Amino acid sequence: MELQEPGGHGAPSSGTEQDVAFSVAVLALTELLILAGLLGNGLLLWLLSCNVYRHPFAIYLLDAACADFIFLACHAAAVVPDLLRGRLDFPDFVQASLATLRFFCYLVGLSLLAAASTEQCLATLFPAWYPCRRPRHLTTCVCALAWALCLLLHLLLSGACTQFFGQPSRPLCRTLWLLAAALLAALCCAVCVASLLLLLRLERGLPRPQARGFPALLLLAALLFLFGGLPFGVYWLSRNLHWHIPHHFYHLSLLMAAAHCAAKPASYFCLGSARGRRLREPLRLVLQRALGDDAEPGPAREASRRGLVEVQA
Repeated sequence: MELQEPGGHGAPSSGTEQDVAFSVAVLALTELLILAGLLGNGLLLWLLSCNVYRHPFAIYLLDAACADFIFLACHAAAVVPDLLRGRLDFPDFVQASLATLRFFCYLVGLSLLAAASTEQCLATLFPAWYPCRRPRHLTTCVCALAWALCLLLHLLLSGACTQFFGQPSRPLCRTLWLLAAALLAALCCAVCVASLLLLLRLERGLPRPQARGFPALLLLAALLFLFGGLPFGVYWLSRNLHWHIPHHFYHLSLLMAAAHCAAKPASYFCLGSARGRRLREPLRLVLQRALGDDAEPGPAREASRRGLVEVQA
C-alpha cells in the first residue's frame, strides 16, 4: 500500500465540465484561505515568540501555530497541481513528502489540542489540588513528547508505505494506518470529553465574565477542529485504508482544513478584543487578554503564570 497524497495524482477524477469548474472554484477558495491562514499563524508565531507572555499555556498555542503554519505551507503546494490541472505536476517523491509532512503536522496539532484541553479540564475541576501537583515544566515536556511521538509515527509510515527507506511493506503499512486511525479517534475523544466537562463546569460554577480567557479559547479551538479540521483526517485515513469516500468529499476536506487553520488565529484575536475598541488596540494586548492574563488579579494571576488558569468555584 503506497502512502497517497490527497492531491495531484491522488485526486479523484471529475467526469463533467461542471465537476471540473466546481473543483477549480473550491481549490481557488482553498488557496485564498491558505494565504490568510499563513498570515494569521505567522503573526501569532511572532507575537508568542516575543516572550511577552508568562502564561505557560501559551506554549501550546505557539507549538500549535507552528504546526498549522507548516501544514498550510505544504497544503498550498499540494493543491497547486489540482488547481493547474494538466499544466503542472510534481514528482512522486515530492507528493509523498508533502503527504507525510501534512499528516505529521495534522497529528501534532490535534495532540496539542487534546493535551491542552485535558490539562485545562483538570485545572478547572480541581483548582485547589492541581496547581500544587503540577510539574513546573509540564507544558514544555508534553509539547516535546507530542512532536517526538508524531515524528516517530511519521518515520514508520514513510518507511513502511513509501520507498524512502527501502521496499514498502503492505501488511505493515496497513497496520500502521489502522494504528493512526485509532490514535486519531482517541485524540478526538479526549478533546470532546475534556471540552464537554470544561463547558459544564464553566456554565454551572462560574459567572460568565470569569469564564473568558484560556478556557473559552480552548473550547473555541475544539469546536473549530470538530467542524473544520476533522473532515481532513477522516478523508486521509479513508483514502489510505481504501474505505469508501463520497464524491466531492476530497475537495470539501481540503477547503475545511484550510478554513480551520485560518480561523483559529482570527478567533483568538476576536475573543481577546474589547468591545468598542477593536482595531484600536495592540495585537499583543488582545492576545494577552485572550489568554486571560489581564483578567486574573492577585493570586489567581500568579497561579496562571505558573501553568494554570485557576478557576474558583
